[in-house]
Amino acid sequence: MKTIITCGILFLDWTLIGIIMKAQHLALVIGLTFTAFASQANASQVSDDKAAFSDAYQSYLTAVKKDENIEQAAKHAYTTGLALYGDKSDNTASLAINYAKAITAPRSTNDKKNVSEQRFELYSQAYTILANNHGKNAIETIDALIGKAENTSSAYQADNDYERIIEIAKTQNNPKFVADMQFEAASLLAKKFAHKKYHKAKTLLNQADDYYRNNLDDNTVERIKADFLMASFAQGKKIYNEAIERLNHVVSVFDNNLSFDHSAELTAHSKLVNLYEKTGQSEQATKHCLAIAKMVPWKKTQEQTPIYRKNPEYPQNKARQMRDGIVVVEFDVDTAGFVKNPEVVSSQGGKEFERSALTALKKWRYAPKFEDGQPVVASTQVQLDFKIAR
Repeated sequence: MKTIITCGILFLDWTLIGIIMKAQHLALVIGLTFTAFASQANASQVSDDKAAFSDAYQSYLTAVKKDENIEQAAKHAYTTGLALYGDKSDNTASLAINYAKAITAPRSTNDKKNVSEQRFELYSQAYTILANNHGKNAIETIDALIGKAENTSSAYQADNDYERIIEIAKTQNNPKFVADMQFEAASLLAKKFAHKKYHKAKTLLNQADDYYRNNLDDNTVERIKADFLMASFAQGKKIYNEAIERLNHVVSVFDNNLSFDHSAELTAHSKLVNLYEKTGQSEQATKHCLAIAKMVPWKKTQEQTPIYRKNPEYPQNKARQMRDGIVVVEFDVDTAGFVKNPEVVSSQGGKEFERSALTALKKWRYAPKFEDGQPVVASTQVQLDFKIAR
């Protein structure tokens, strides 16, 4: 099957495999203190508000159990709970947190902003209630603070919330809890606010990583997550050897401790291919191409995605003329994942685009096809679209 790839001057996004490390989970109501309606009160004794909330909350629990319509059920439980308990009760705070966590991610950018704002308002309401009832530095406020930090659009707000979270964690006589909060803060600040909070994120990450490396086993989830983030920081600063060391540690942990493939291992192999190629170590990259090939079988009906690719250079004369081009190339992927025998099948726009495409393709790396447990040569196609952002 032919893969279509767009090559432009002002936009080139070559993201390959995303890491899936952080599982989403719903927190059930934290410390709800309502009485057991069904067992302690008969219908004549239960007010309309209590009856409405009891039904709504049971519907919410059923929705969570079935994993169906959770957001709608959480909203109904929250609104009926607010009517029953008012805006100063821990129960209302807990229901607000549940509802915020149940709100699903949107499909469009505009919707995403609205969802974040909605979540932030709910977490802020919960925090205000809990802080008033227990104090601003109470452990009861942490869930709401984390939610605020994750959903704010302000780097200052996120940093401020996490500073308080870490200070609260330090009161719990649990060093690992402190390290976990430092890591979560570093992850968020690096992901959303790196342009303003890069150094703060790196400082927090170093602190968490020091604790993990000195106190946790190699095969713990915390060590693996820290290795990935440390590698990202190192790669961003072009300290490639450090990034390679961290990712090789991840691979070794999976090789030595798991008998099944994992998406994080696949991501580590992919990143190592890119790093080794960037540093001119193609032979070192080969074993990771082979590892990926064993984990992701070659399918004729599936587009073959390069693990590493060098961006084609846009021909200068075509750029000046604002000309676009298309090049379709057929080639073999050898047993080590190298591109061999590339030939232009068709093209539009001129020979300059063809030369640029062929030059770049020769440096691409793929996961080779496996048959009967062995790598074999296989053919595939790619279409390179040269377009100038207008």
